[in-house]
Amino acid sequence: MAYQREEATSSEMRHDWLADRWVIMAPQRTQRPSDYVVGPPRELGNENCPFCEGREEHTPPAVASYSSPRAAISRTAKSCAAASGAVATAAWSVRVVPNKFPAVSAAVPSLAVSAGGGLALAVDSCQSFGLPQTSSADDSASAQSSIDLFRRRDLTGGHEVIVESPHHWHSISQLDHEATCLVFTAYRDRLQHWLDDLGLAYGVVFKNVGLDAGASLVHTHSQLIATDIMPPDIARAAERMELFARKESACLFCRMAEDELEQQVRVVEQTPAFVAFCPFASRLPSQITILPKRHQTRFQALGNAELEQLAWLTHRLVRRIEHCYPDAAYNFIIHTSPNRLASPDCFHWRIELFPRITKVAGFEWGSDCYINPVAPESAAAALRTAGV
Repeated sequence: MAYQREEATSSEMRHDWLADRWVIMAPQRTQRPSDYVVGPPRELGNENCPFCEGREEHTPPAVASYSSPRAAISRTAKSCAAASGAVATAAWSVRVVPNKFPAVSAAVPSLAVSAGGGLALAVDSCQSFGLPQTSSADDSASAQSSIDLFRRRDLTGGHEVIVESPHHWHSISQLDHEATCLVFTAYRDRLQHWLDDLGLAYGVVFKNVGLDAGASLVHTHSQLIATDIMPPDIARAAERMELFARKESACLFCRMAEDELEQQVRVVEQTPAFVAFCPFASRLPSQITILPKRHQTRFQALGNAELEQLAWLTHRLVRRIEHCYPDAAYNFIIHTSPNRLASPDCFHWRIELFPRITKVAGFEWGSDCYINPVAPESAAAALRTAGV
């Protein structure tokens, strides 16, 4: 392993091996992570909130519901519920509903049984990527002359909302450990439904908190989108993992986890099964990657013990971000293995978590090269010392 300087003090380029892109580190643009000032506190009013308990008729019927095995509710929860007019107990703790305004058509395409016995989409892989299909090299000229610049196809799959609490909380950090575990159980079950049971090509769980992160409602919730095609960026990432495995006879993210744990300068926190760190070539300030330490391809294959660790760790990391950047918007994304990969064993699932404290501006849009004003070593140090 090559020795790496602990922290950049002037502009430098860092290579993101997974995306095969360069990131500019420019720490001279700021003095410390806490220099960032975000907007005023969010309004937490629950007037007409469709996700609150008692307003279930304002969403489509639930496709899944989870209840806490214990009825105990913290004193904080009781007082907050009383202040907002909510009831301190609920018939459900986590509720999954179809998105009222889905990004994909709510239909499941025809499925075929794969050679391995599982379900698979009866769709040609070239068609899935929207690529022109050719029968031989002799057809290349005719294929080029007939490229359609206005191609279109239907996109089908599922778009769901995971409502994470019956109470009008604004952050997952306000939930207790048991409630957070139920949220992660819903993530696992719904990804399993769409990817493993129905065999769709791609599925992602993501969380938007705050207007700058794309949230339209304050009530704590996440979303899941499953589609019958694999997005090109996801396919490229899978190809990069396969390329690394061929060149190094090792998993890219297993190597990354080992190196980060050895160097320790970018590690934020860890559990026996997971490590959270600020990536060496972070595109955004205080970006965090959570990895399972042992090789795992699918998030939805997690056992209950590992799921509890992951829920605990993610909860603490969100609290660290909220401590460092009060009222900042943030996102997190669960990247699990898509279906129909050429080398599925090369994929390593991960979670990305990042606050939205800088704006993507003209240079980034024009070059696809990001400028990060907070070195990941500084970000990790600040997050490690944040109160939780």
